[in-house]
Amino acid sequence: MSKILFILLISTQLTFTQTVQDLFNEYHFFVEKNLNKREVKHKDILPLINKLKNSKLFSVEKVGSSLQNRDIFLIRFGKGETKVFLWSQMHGDESTATMALFDLFNFFGSSTENFKQFKDLLLNKISFYVIPMVNPDGAEINDRRNALGIDLNRDAIAAQSPESSILRNVFNQIKPDFGFNLHDQYPRYSVGKTKKTAAISFLAPSTGETEPTKSQLNASRLIGELFLSLNKFIPGHIAKYSDEYEPRAFGDNFQKWGSGTILIESGGWKNDPRKQFIRKLNFITLLRAFESIASESFKKIDLNVYSEIPFNERNHYDLILRNLTMDYFGFLYKADLAINIWFRNKISFG
Repeated sequence: MSKILFILLISTQLTFTQTVQDLFNEYHFFVEKNLNKREVKHKDILPLINKLKNSKLFSVEKVGSSLQNRDIFLIRFGKGETKVFLWSQMHGDESTATMALFDLFNFFGSSTENFKQFKDLLLNKISFYVIPMVNPDGAEINDRRNALGIDLNRDAIAAQSPESSILRNVFNQIKPDFGFNLHDQYPRYSVGKTKKTAAISFLAPSTGETEPTKSQLNASRLIGELFLSLNKFIPGHIAKYSDEYEPRAFGDNFQKWGSGTILIESGGWKNDPRKQFIRKLNFITLLRAFESIASESFKKIDLNVYSEIPFNERNHYDLILRNLTMDYFGFLYKADLAINIWFRNKISFG
């Protein structure tokens, strides 16, 4: 770790907002208990969305339907000048952040006085726009792609799928200042060459330009602050997603179109197969991000913090069998065999 990163990490730990620390400790009051399985389907969120319709805080709008005629909803709340757009489950089998979003709805809609000042700050400074499930048809069969077999995250330009058109149209209507692209990644990623799993990975997507844009710089600084803050809870378990430019992806294009876009990938954590702890990290990370946006504290973060976050690498396996004697038609040789049980599940990443 460089000297500048070490100094910034210590400084952030000393000044870390007590409110967010308290939220970490009191998360259990806000967790949406009806979402407690690894797979989240459209039918699971419908009663929760109907519940939001009865709240004065939230505005719920049907913004379109999937190819198989499942409703896609946009949830709005807050009255601030800064517009923040969040979308989840673009890949139907990546549901960790979807659960965390409903935890956030519970938090903002709660009547507790403990965090009133914190909530008032966020709601007065930010207008929130959330699509909690972009790909309900994929979610129905726990599949990455939609009913046409299209990866929606490679359909930002062509927009051949109705779900892609909905996401792009909502973005164009909102013109958000910040966007949060919420995904799940391969749970065996390591933080660089270390032995620690990447529980959370961030990325400020590229625009394909030689020089970073203002939106990309804002996203990079914000990620830098999140990295420093989140290290309090999961030291050494934060990485950076591949920054290769993908011209068909929503994150890259939203960044290019002027929204400070942050990719958050939910990775792996020991003894957390249903990703409930990672879900909690999403809850805390997003609230910390909102606080940073509301206070504009991210503007003070050195860009070196983001640039020095290690990239994801593949150094973890569920089981390694070493020095096996293998037989190839009578030819004996020694080999190590690495096994990842995860691939037996229909889960995809990125």
